[in-house]
Amino acid sequence: MFRSRFLTLATGFATAATLVAAPPAAAAPAADNAPIAGFTPRSATLQRQLEKAFGAVPTATRARALDRELASEPGLAATTGDRRRVDRIVRELRSYGLRPEVKTYHTYLSQPRRIKVEMTAPRRVNLPVKERRRPWQKDFQHVIPGHSGMSPDGRVEGEVVYANYGRPEDFALLEKNGISVKGKIVLARYGAVLRGVKPREAARRGAKAVLIYSDPADDGFTHGKVYPQGPWRAADGIQRGSVAQIMYAAGDPLTPGWPATRNARRIRPEQSVMLRGLVPTAPISYGAAEPLLRSLGGARVPREWQGGLRFPYRFGPGGTRVHLDLRNDYRVRPIWNVIVRVPGAERPDQEVILGAHHDSWAYGSVDNLSGTGNILQIGRGLGALLRKGWRPRRSIVLATWDGEEYGIYGSSEYAEDRDRLLRNAVAYINMDGAGGSDFGAQATPALDRFVTDVTREVRWPGTTGTAYDDWKRKNGGTTPIDRIGGGSDFQAFFQRYGVPAMDLGSSSPGTAGSYHCACDDHYWTSRFGDPTFEYHAAMSRLVGIAALRLANADVAPLRYQSYAAETVTYLNDFTAAQKKKYGRVVVDVSRDVRQARAWQRAAEALQARADAALKAGDTAAFRRLNDKIMQTERDLLTAAGLPRRPWYRHQMYAPGIDTGYATQRLPALNDALFQFGDPALARRYEAELYRSLRAATRTLTP
Repeated sequence: MFRSRFLTLATGFATAATLVAAPPAAAAPAADNAPIAGFTPRSATLQRQLEKAFGAVPTATRARALDRELASEPGLAATTGDRRRVDRIVRELRSYGLRPEVKTYHTYLSQPRRIKVEMTAPRRVNLPVKERRRPWQKDFQHVIPGHSGMSPDGRVEGEVVYANYGRPEDFALLEKNGISVKGKIVLARYGAVLRGVKPREAARRGAKAVLIYSDPADDGFTHGKVYPQGPWRAADGIQRGSVAQIMYAAGDPLTPGWPATRNARRIRPEQSVMLRGLVPTAPISYGAAEPLLRSLGGARVPREWQGGLRFPYRFGPGGTRVHLDLRNDYRVRPIWNVIVRVPGAERPDQEVILGAHHDSWAYGSVDNLSGTGNILQIGRGLGALLRKGWRPRRSIVLATWDGEEYGIYGSSEYAEDRDRLLRNAVAYINMDGAGGSDFGAQATPALDRFVTDVTREVRWPGTTGTAYDDWKRKNGGTTPIDRIGGGSDFQAFFQRYGVPAMDLGSSSPGTAGSYHCACDDHYWTSRFGDPTFEYHAAMSRLVGIAALRLANADVAPLRYQSYAAETVTYLNDFTAAQKKKYGRVVVDVSRDVRQARAWQRAAEALQARADAALKAGDTAAFRRLNDKIMQTERDLLTAAGLPRRPWYRHQMYAPGIDTGYATQRLPALNDALFQFGDPALARRYEAELYRSLRAATRTLTP
């Protein structure tokens, strides 16, 4: 079976390669006979032929056309514009000879009915709640005003207090200075933490409401020219976004842990951990925030709280009052995922899943039609190969998700709907912003080497080297891979179901200025983000090659040696943090350290067996090795879930409770002891972690 499959593929590869001449940007830097991790020498040679044929298909011309079409109108989840975008995606995939399926879920989300923000003192001013339309922007009437998705309704008036980024430590500094936000309206700037943390912390301290604005120090004129003359946020640019508490759960708030089908059982909104403990919240521009900040009384803020507007910021209260009137339409609405499955020839039950969300707050050229366009270009490349008789060894699933912007809805519902099938998923690859000059990655440690290997295979536009070379040069000689935290469609796959995951993206300087703004349009991308659209095409090649390698590898290219070593570091850091806070060790993790080192030794031994099997072409060993490799990430889950947030199950990584985006390492231990101050709970989770580390060690042991 092994031999006949590759003989068939070799014929298909040669035909495809001769039909389409690869452009220089698609040429693989490595030699045709260079080894590939996880492949036998013969498999590697055939794989490189495949990658050349695939790499010839994505083009900058097609990337530009896709962005122009898909970003031609707003695509807010569950709207008519969103549905038309879905239909365009389906038509495109069908034109490649693929068979897309539209999978509908029914999720609870908000749309604004009335948003009014008025300064009532020291003078009355109705503040703008939407950007000015630019001449090239079509269907602008369907761009929603500045909206904090899932915010409670409210009609309130009160004095304003400035709270910097609205982090717990920012509110603590206010309290230290004798400033209470009780009964006040908090004005906080975007950044540092997930936007949902800001109203949660304000509500805990008795605030009436929150206004969030983008300060020019973070993404506006202090960095350079603003839209439309430059990439940075203009004075009228508003950053929309959801305040759903995705640090506690993701997906539809009313069906936590099960799919949001039409007739699904639903909890009440007030029972949802994603919607609990908030106050009315709305985003405004820095142009609208300026008169509020300028009129504030009170003491001057410390230097680190000073933003980019050219006057001294003050804490308040005093001077500035605001009337906020929010009315939102909450209901269960349909959202639409688009799924294509390319069945595997040998292991159709094993899947490599690629995903990018297609919904957007406005036009969404960067966030995330750049990712969606790459999925389509990859689909086009796969379609070209399929027409020549090729099939992958494992199945490849292409997905464009809906509802990501509200709380990672579409991907989470899909994962909850297919939880049993996900046991055979080899990996999930996410793209959320993938069309700029600066490459970046997040991943499970098991995929670190794989990510760096793939970046060596694609030439990077504007340079004489590869994506790897440019990535390393821009990061001081290193290739930093972050650990997976929160904020995109990898969450359910990795942190709930233990599917090894990576998030591959690229962005250009100034991208922050377009984030969730009406200015995130084709004009912005074609002038500032990627004028040639070559970076879009390069990312399509890079991620497509990653998918093909995961689908065709003889032995899945996941390595756990460094994962185990990193775990030892996390455990030692946990012990050091205890000594710093308590002056002693409260929760002993020494046995976990020993077990993690045993896990590392088992991983090293398994890698040696894999290398020997690949060298010998021992196909009988491949299945046994793959079963072990695929199980290991799942061993790190806890069926009980993390303390006080059971939707999350991964014991190594989760979004931080007080950050929402940033990664919390050893979340169960750290949250139980340092967040909740519960040593007994921490000890229970230490025992759970120890069981998982033992299971991971046993899995990798012969």
